[in-house]
Amino acid sequence: MVEKAYAKINLSLDVLSNRDDGYHNLETIMLPLELHDTLDISVLKNSTDDFVTCDDFNLQIGKYNLCHKLIECARKKWGFTEHFRIHIHKNIFLQAGLGGGSADAAATLRGILKLLKINATREELIELASSIGSDVPWAIENKPCVVKYKGEILEPFDFNKKGYVILVKPESGLSTQEIFTKLNEQGYTPNLGINEIKEALENDDIEYLKNNVFNLLETPAISTLPEIQDIKNMLKEDGFDVVLMSGAGSTVFALTRDFILAKKSLNKYEKKGYQVELTKFH
Repeated sequence: MVEKAYAKINLSLDVLSNRDDGYHNLETIMLPLELHDTLDISVLKNSTDDFVTCDDFNLQIGKYNLCHKLIECARKKWGFTEHFRIHIHKNIFLQAGLGGGSADAAATLRGILKLLKINATREELIELASSIGSDVPWAIENKPCVVKYKGEILEPFDFNKKGYVILVKPESGLSTQEIFTKLNEQGYTPNLGINEIKEALENDDIEYLKNNVFNLLETPAISTLPEIQDIKNMLKEDGFDVVLMSGAGSTVFALTRDFILAKKSLNKYEKKGYQVELTKFH
């Protein structure tokens, strides 16, 4: 069985407070992209283990990879005994703030439930996904959503999906844990502007988005990897409408409805040696 795992961008990201469990309460807007990994999922006969492989050798897949964790949690919940082979054809950048690992885990869950013909409720899927990682519940739904707290609260909405998204990632990636640790060290004040960003997106108010999108993780990310700010500055100078770092970085995305601008910038940043992708909203 083939299952697609879609990347995301965070159109804005707010950090509301620290949690007692070591995580943070967040509020963010997640939007799915056409950029995706492709998973080949099959049931293994006469096997007592699961195998997860990837065609990108930069991805080190250990026994505690999110896909492995998800299969184990699903096996405990639904009591099946089958084991699986998951092969990931990787297109989503690594350590990039695009949710690739979470998307792969969510696609794994969708795939094995289809193979085993298990009918799960939305509540069951979200509860299990929440135990794996904060982006996994959204990746199960794969819709434009306001996502709250530890990722378990999802509020879908619609918007005009016209236009292009260019993704530019420096050679270095960033550790999500490291960026949140630095955020705590530097201190932060919640922006509390997610509702206004959502309304502007729904109303196609590009000018408001251009001036008001935000990501509280940008400051600690840029202090760790200043090249992120350089990329943002260049994309703004190129004339893109909306420019922001996604998630905990290190990818910067830019939005436009000008295909010529998008294609020209794709070539420009490829020549500069960055990882670059031109995509659309899914």
